[in-house]
Amino acid sequence: MNTHHEKERVRKTTVVYLVVMALVVVLILIAIPNPTFKAIASILVVLICAIAIIIQWMLLGKRPESDQAAVKPAEIVEQQKDERVSTQTGAPCEVGGQYHCSEHPERKVSMEEGKRFPPCRGDNRGHSATWILEA
Repeated sequence: MNTHHEKERVRKTTVVYLVVMALVVVLILIAIPNPTFKAIASILVVLICAIAIIIQWMLLGKRPESDQAAVKPAEIVEQQKDERVSTQTGAPCEVGGQYHCSEHPERKVSMEEGKRFPPCRGDNRGHSATWILEA
């Protein structure tokens, strides 16, 4: 989970809650003639919105248990594989070295920084490839 994006989402949601709360309180003050009922309704709206805001900030960064249980060791290994340096045909090389095609591991290219990745010529045909840096 990207905590920066999660915090930004919670901030935006908090602003939405505050705007809705203000609009509802203004509508209560305009529409309800009874002063006692106005006060009670306004206080309830403010409390409910405050509780909703507090709960969302308390849950920030916590993953549901179902998500945590769903991450299996095989998925962790797959995530580690994804962290390797890889790129696509036509993209400029950012890390020089020996790369191999993800579909045809026997097809290898030596790349220097700044050069563009070629198509893979595996199976005697050119195709757009994902090139993976060899360790």
